[in-house]
Amino acid sequence: MKKNILFSWVAALFGVALCSVLSGFSAMSGAHSVQVYLDNKLMIDQYINQKAVAAKLDLDRAENHGQLIVKYSECGRTVTGRKITIKDSDDKVLKEWKFEGSSSGFQESMPCPVKDILALKTTKSNTLKLYYSSNDFPEGQQIVYLVLSGAPSTASR
Repeated sequence: MKKNILFSWVAALFGVALCSVLSGFSAMSGAHSVQVYLDNKLMIDQYINQKAVAAKLDLDRAENHGQLIVKYSECGRTVTGRKITIKDSDDKVLKEWKFEGSSSGFQESMPCPVKDILALKTTKSNTLKLYYSSNDFPEGQQIVYLVLSGAPSTASR
């Protein structure tokens, strides 16, 4: 009788330990993830890794969006010194936004005015590259190709 009680207690402890270890794994463990919004509309929601192909997002001048909002999660950990960088086709930095303070997961969004992005359109190409980086991830990652299209909108009275 004493042997059965000891065996069931050890088996239960082993089962709890095994479940704890296995619950820490997921199909995309260690992956960064990004969400990109145009104003309040979710446009891109994906996992990012070094081999991922950046998504394309069309920014039409005629649609007159206010903000391109990026939410980036570095595996859910807390990071500081976040930056959004726009580069041209030759990887020349055209514009950079810095976001102070710390952020964990998707808690703190990074808004970039669409009018500022559209003003960066070059004669060489209508496609720009949007990158994310932070103090903890200085090499950064391209997260989207921004395709600038349409004629500039004009205000009328």
